[in-house]
Amino acid sequence: MIDKFSRLQAMMYVMQHTWRAACCPVLPISCLAVARMGAHQMAEAVQHKKTVPKSVKEIPGPPTFPVIGCIPSLFISGMSYPMKLIHKMFVDLAKKYGPIVRLENPQYSPMVMVTDPSHIEAMIRGTMDNPLRYGFFSLKKIRYEAIDNYFEGKAGLLIENGEEWWRVRSRVQTPMMRPKNVSSYLPEVDQVTLTFVERMASLQKQHGEMPKDFQTELYKWALECVGLVALNRRLGCLVSDLQEDSEPMKLINLVNDLFSCLHLNEFGLHLWRFFPTKTYRTLREKHNEFLRLADSNIRETEALLLAMGTEDQEITLLERLLMVPGLTRKDVVTFILDMLFAGIDTTSHTMAFTLYLLARNPEVQAKLQQEVDSVVGEHNGPLTVHHLAQFSYMKAVIKEAFRVFPLVIGTTRSLDKDLILGDYLIPKGWAVFGINMLTGWDEAYFPRAKEFVPERWLRHKPLGPIHPYAVLPFGAGTRMCIGRRLAEQEMHVFLARVMQRFTVDYKYEDIEGHTSMVFVPSQPLRFNLTERS
Repeated sequence: MIDKFSRLQAMMYVMQHTWRAACCPVLPISCLAVARMGAHQMAEAVQHKKTVPKSVKEIPGPPTFPVIGCIPSLFISGMSYPMKLIHKMFVDLAKKYGPIVRLENPQYSPMVMVTDPSHIEAMIRGTMDNPLRYGFFSLKKIRYEAIDNYFEGKAGLLIENGEEWWRVRSRVQTPMMRPKNVSSYLPEVDQVTLTFVERMASLQKQHGEMPKDFQTELYKWALECVGLVALNRRLGCLVSDLQEDSEPMKLINLVNDLFSCLHLNEFGLHLWRFFPTKTYRTLREKHNEFLRLADSNIRETEALLLAMGTEDQEITLLERLLMVPGLTRKDVVTFILDMLFAGIDTTSHTMAFTLYLLARNPEVQAKLQQEVDSVVGEHNGPLTVHHLAQFSYMKAVIKEAFRVFPLVIGTTRSLDKDLILGDYLIPKGWAVFGINMLTGWDEAYFPRAKEFVPERWLRHKPLGPIHPYAVLPFGAGTRMCIGRRLAEQEMHVFLARVMQRFTVDYKYEDIEGHTSMVFVPSQPLRFNLTERS
């Protein structure tokens, strides 16, 4: 299809040569013929004159060998890292080969990795009508082979692609992303967070700082919040004497284990495709145990809702989903299962990194506290939608935290049709891996990239414009994270309540990101909290 730019270019070309034909009697006949061409034909000619895209095989990348692909090249060049530092391999690849790199590995589809945000945008837009997510292969296999056919031959919204993905996505996105539905949980999320802030004050008094396992405390807060939405009830995660063998702690530990095992299976050798390796068996065991606990909680919620009836009760998310035409109960149960799976580590790690960055940048923290004081003031009741709407600097703080400590390495798509990226034609069947992690760390796109500067995200963009596809913590397009609004609401409430009460400090070793499907803090979160007067 001829794009608008090409049409405009062709029209200008025709006008130029028509003027020459009228003014110059010695103009060659061929030019007169060109002048008489229609805009559409001329646009085709302009398109044809463009440079023919280069083959994907001409993209720079580590040397590839038959059968074994580029794996030996990565080891020989020193690009082999422990699994928790696998993201550094992509850093080295970009340094050595540039913003577009070809990677051929026998256990994956052939792939190109890109760091230019315009290429990432082209990937997202070029696959908008059929966004095939690349990855979660081992988890998909486990669900397809589940005992008693629990998933009925489907893997769920998080994992599926194509028509099956769209069947579920098209039916759940309105209940999940409608602002009114999300804000209905705001008072309860605020109450959970206030309880957690009290817990933080108690831990500070008890230990003189946050304990080494404070990340686990954040997991408890995140699970209690997601439980409100997914299961419509408090799970009791924030009681002071929560036992290790309690159901909430089992769920938290299982989610951590699932992310760790999934990371090993996805980024390691895919021998599990041929026989059940130890890491695959562990992933299957943890998944089945998580499934058992989550299913038990979902059934308990269903029983409570049935006993309560619907009179004078605001309808819950679970009830909304169960009433959606075209969704089976098993569809809804699988979706709730994935909400619990995806809603713990993601928000809690982001808040951990954000508190660390605020502690390391006291001037930013003071500015955020000033905004919270200004917005909330002497208000004693629950936070409202009106309050959250005014937190412009807070939203900039979170965006900047996502840039410095991205949630994931990047966004992937499998191509169901050819795609042109820059000078190259990427053929159908290849995958494209947009490494937003590196884009966010690149001075070319983010001046002062090593600094924590939330102001860069404010409306007037003091450090220059930001490409809309440079930082994508929730993905983009039709496959954007369906829980985005809920996650943002939780994070805004958390920062508002923590900043309202405490000043956060950190005096220990620098914290970096380690990879476990999502980035995790490399050090214990030994924050020191000072009560604000």
